[in-house]
Amino acid sequence: MSAERRGDIRGAREERLFVKVLSSSAEASDLESIIFSGSTEDVSASGLSLVASENLPKDSELELWVEIKGCPGKFLLTGVVRWCCSRGSDFCCGVEFTPEEGSDFDEWQDLFI
Repeated sequence: MSAERRGDIRGAREERLFVKVLSSSAEASDLESIIFSGSTEDVSASGLSLVASENLPKDSELELWVEIKGCPGKFLLTGVVRWCCSRGSDFCCGVEFTPEEGSDFDEWQDLFI
């Protein structure tokens, strides 16, 4: 689904992360400010595929804390949900990062150089 649109090379990688919903559509406003855990399915310099128990509407804005094995600490990133689909009892969502002041976006991108 997102393979045709993603400009960066992605790598299959299962990493743990935490997500906070910053904003969502009016019909899903009950999701705002919730925090939940999930994992990545793949990652790239500009985004990731998120696997979680929450169905996140397209254009939801997220704050993510991503742990990468072998890297100290966590990466604080912000992003926008570009798509989300059901996968059994879970959901898989494509998240595109948005560079924000105070985030670790530049450090994240350095992982892919």
